[in-house]
Amino acid sequence: MNKYGIVVLNYLNYEDTIECLDTIRDQTFKDIPIVVVDNGSQNGSVPAIEKAIAKYKNIFFIKSSTNLGFAKGNNLGINYLREQLNVDNIFLCNNDLVFSDSNYLEQLVSLKIPDDVGAIGTAIIGKQGFDQNPLSEKTSEKDLTELVNNYEHPDLKEKIKQMLYKNFGDQISKIKHMKKSKVIKNEETVVLSGKDYLHGSAILLTKNYFQKFPGLYPKTFLYGEEIILKVLFEKAGLKMLYVPELVINHKEDKSSALSFVNRANIVNKYRYEGNKIVLQVYGKSLSDIQADFSEVGE
Repeated sequence: MNKYGIVVLNYLNYEDTIECLDTIRDQTFKDIPIVVVDNGSQNGSVPAIEKAIAKYKNIFFIKSSTNLGFAKGNNLGINYLREQLNVDNIFLCNNDLVFSDSNYLEQLVSLKIPDDVGAIGTAIIGKQGFDQNPLSEKTSEKDLTELVNNYEHPDLKEKIKQMLYKNFGDQISKIKHMKKSKVIKNEETVVLSGKDYLHGSAILLTKNYFQKFPGLYPKTFLYGEEIILKVLFEKAGLKMLYVPELVINHKEDKSSALSFVNRANIVNKYRYEGNKIVLQVYGKSLSDIQADFSEVGE
């Protein structure tokens, strides 16, 4: 069997991280290494997590001195699993997930992975009781316009606005009509196509993905990672698999609330920077994208 591992990224919100780890260790499938990455938290996260994981085996703790952002923080854990433990398939797990189904991991690792599938996602039930998978582009026209208008180089506003509409126009037109559906039991596994892609809070990246890319695209800090992953899959000829009969629960957004304290200007800045990078990735070749990983040492 191909080896599996888990990365859990913590930033400030150590209470949820500890609960997440406890529910992972309660899984029926025990033979799985877990790497917890603390992303430069300046609160009590490190000692609290160290104390919590002392009772468990097979949990490895990486402490970054600074906040590297979502992609590069996860890449620390990915690199450790691949290089130190020879793990083939890596499950990226937000720290505010709860594994309420004790058989979740056992069922996940038993799935047969076709040679062209680079990622697998399952039903992710949010706090409102709806399945967050799969996604279609979720940035509204208003959000994109505000981010463009706040851009620090006014002479590029119109060019970037045109690029935003070119790449996101079809998705934007559907935002107001998006419907959220509760998870449907026994719905068949599907290969995603068109505008659909997997939610990043709980996603299994397979060995097929790592044959093309060493981790998450490392140039973002926060926001844009999921859309970039979709673009990378399209350029590399990989597919995303959605398995709705497996269910995980997502508490959502506490880490962001702790980070930004509802400061919309900071959130918008990160969203805009993420959108800029998305647009850049759209315009790059596969080889140029792959070169970006080595340029930043990821």
